[in-house]
Amino acid sequence: MTGAASVDAEVAATLETLRPELARLARELYDEPEIGFAEHASAARLAALLTSHGAEVEVGVFGLPTALRATFPAADGGAPAAETSDVEASDVEASDPEASAPHFAIIAEYDAPPGIGHACGHNIIAGVAVGAFLAAPPPPAVVPQGGPSTDMGNVSRIVPSIHPSIELGGPDDVFPHNADFAGLTVLPPALDALVDAAAALVATAVDDVADPDLRAAAAAEFEASGGPFRGES
Repeated sequence: MTGAASVDAEVAATLETLRPELARLARELYDEPEIGFAEHASAARLAALLTSHGAEVEVGVFGLPTALRATFPAADGGAPAAETSDVEASDVEASDPEASAPHFAIIAEYDAPPGIGHACGHNIIAGVAVGAFLAAPPPPAVVPQGGPSTDMGNVSRIVPSIHPSIELGGPDDVFPHNADFAGLTVLPPALDALVDAAAALVATAVDDVADPDLRAAAAAEFEASGGPFRGES
């Protein structure tokens, strides 16, 4: 088995063991949806699950009461093994000289729009983020985090980013951001998609960290599109 295949197999095996906990998290978030910047119970649920697996979790970071950041303590007293916040993978530039290797933030959204429950599927997105964080190999591969709602459009104005979609197995005429879609997020196909998406997210991060040419190409494309948005003068 090649190195990459070995990593993929290990990640898949870890996610299978986590499947019941990730499914329970998605269901609990679905049962108690909270709007953006008021996701106190949701943040606490993510923090509790991460802590139960040995992560060190800070809630109320970045000046936001419901934002969280999770890290694994270093085994040898060196740089932290990993960190977690809202779910798409974004290249994050490390400022700590001890953590100068490429890093990723795995962003775990867990807010819901008012009145229609988890019609954006952020209960699934949160499960994907937590699963990817817990299944990721040790550094320099991945840094996962979590926080109140933002939009991937905002993130993509600062760093090279991707915004993939996952198939939840529902009818073709049911779309995100309506109440019918929320109900799909706790059905078995959606929970299968959660596990598959977490594995894909880890693989994306590992590929990027392992391939300097891939990172250079992403950076060049980002710069060619205008580079980071620094605000209007």
